[in-house]
Amino acid sequence: MADAASVRSASAALSTTTARHTAVVRATHWISTLCFFALLLSGVEIVISHPRFYWGEEGNVLTPLLFTLPIPASRSSVVTGYEFVLPDQNGWSRYLHFQAAWIAVLTGLLYIASSLFKRHFRNHLLPARSDLTWGTISRVFVNHLRFRRPSEAEAWSYNVLQRLAYLFVVFVLFPLMIWTGLAMSPAIASAFPLTVTVLGGQQSARTIHFFGSLSLVLFLLVHILMVCRAGFGNRTRTMITGRVDTQRGGVASSNFSRRKVITQGLAAAAGLSGLVEAARVADRHGLIPPDHGGIYGFGETLTYASQRLLTRHALAREFPRNRISKTPFANGKLPEGEEFERLRAGGFADWRLVVDGMVARPASFSLAELRTYPSGSQITHLACEEGWSFIAEWIGAPLFHILNAVRILPHAAYVVYFSIQRDWWDSIDMADAFHPQTFVTYGMNGGELSVAHGGPLRLRVPRQLGYKSVKYINRLTITDSLKKFSPEGSYAWYAGI
Repeated sequence: MADAASVRSASAALSTTTARHTAVVRATHWISTLCFFALLLSGVEIVISHPRFYWGEEGNVLTPLLFTLPIPASRSSVVTGYEFVLPDQNGWSRYLHFQAAWIAVLTGLLYIASSLFKRHFRNHLLPARSDLTWGTISRVFVNHLRFRRPSEAEAWSYNVLQRLAYLFVVFVLFPLMIWTGLAMSPAIASAFPLTVTVLGGQQSARTIHFFGSLSLVLFLLVHILMVCRAGFGNRTRTMITGRVDTQRGGVASSNFSRRKVITQGLAAAAGLSGLVEAARVADRHGLIPPDHGGIYGFGETLTYASQRLLTRHALAREFPRNRISKTPFANGKLPEGEEFERLRAGGFADWRLVVDGMVARPASFSLAELRTYPSGSQITHLACEEGWSFIAEWIGAPLFHILNAVRILPHAAYVVYFSIQRDWWDSIDMADAFHPQTFVTYGMNGGELSVAHGGPLRLRVPRQLGYKSVKYINRLTITDSLKKFSPEGSYAWYAGI
């Protein structure tokens, strides 16, 4: 009997397990890992479009640069002088980047809320006051440099450097990445200009964002190295199961119960029901974008809805005249074909802007007629999706004057605008169409709008990225749906970020 009791006691001791990570910590860890790699992959593709970095508000191939990456870039199809050789992947990469960013942010908020509620930060990440000494920190640092393998006890707890590193990533580096990412958004900068001005400008935010990304990559490499030193297999299984065998140093499987399964199932069902109801409310209030379907629809919907709630009436930042770029950069090819050359030879006197679709009075305006409408000027920032930018004065008629003249019908929802260039068109909703800074532009920097910059007519949408400001427009179609139009290409429909 005594021997049997001893065996049972020894067996119990050998199988003693302790909880290492909660389910929320484990789930958010792996979701964040996938998001990080998606952000890294898509971020590299975005940088390849314009691997030059600047400081301040503006930066392009005609301005001094801070540094450049010695890599081939990706815009061989656009005449920019870059001599780019790789295929352009800027469309899907931006879709993926913002989708992953949304998931990462929501996952991070869940992680922080759960960690505060369960005191994860206090119990596992906040270093003891006695550890915050130069002697302790230097000793741990030297051990890392010497690749000293941690003891069994040290292997299952965070040392002071690990704790400080995790806290820095969670509360400094991740918020900085979100901040600098938002600072590159024309719409967010319109509503919250301090997000970009305190950083020194839009290009400064892009440069800081790049270095923040490098810091996260460095953290990941060191993190993987430390995990390998402590036992990659055991650590990985622990992050999956959440429990560690303290006697054997191995990993025990998680304890699942019927109550846990039912509770988690009910929580998932409640969450799904909440998402369905939120989608209905968003659709009722016009917060669903046209490209809400497909694999990237989740991210596009969140982006559009949040922008509309936060920035609907915000004005794009305007600059003093002395901030106008001395060398505004013009990219892209000029229109080809006899029709454009004929119109150009005649000084564009015969250029017409046709307005049709869901309007009571379809019309066709000459340049001279457009100039009779109340005009305005704005000195605003134009940021290309590639990464370069400049500041210019744009002169023209606010689009809402033209829409009021043709009397759009009550159910109209979008303005589709076409370029004389084949297969080049885009669209905006009525919130942007009636925004006071959305111009039918015919002048730039005190003179005529040059052909290189889109003359004789360009639709200027300053709260969105440059590709929404289509050049050489000759037709506006008012519609209640975009389904009847062919797909616009690989870029996101809403370009406020």
